Amino acid sequence: MALKSLARSAKDEAEAAAITQALDHTNWNRKQAAVLLKISYKALLYKIRQYRIAESRNHHKLSAGA
Repeated sequence: MALKSLARSAKDEAEAAAITQALDHTNWNRKQAAVLLKISYKALLYKIRQYRIAESRNHHKLSAGA
């Protein structure tokens, strides 16, 4: 693998991880996550699509006993 593509791959992985962490931290409030990441809301939406980050639906489900 060429050094340039290796660097790009590492950057993309780190960026996707930071976005996922911010989204988890804000309970998937994308506007708050964008502020936390210091990027625009539109840039965040683009990156979510670019990296194919999918929301984990587990934290939205209510238990049957609730």
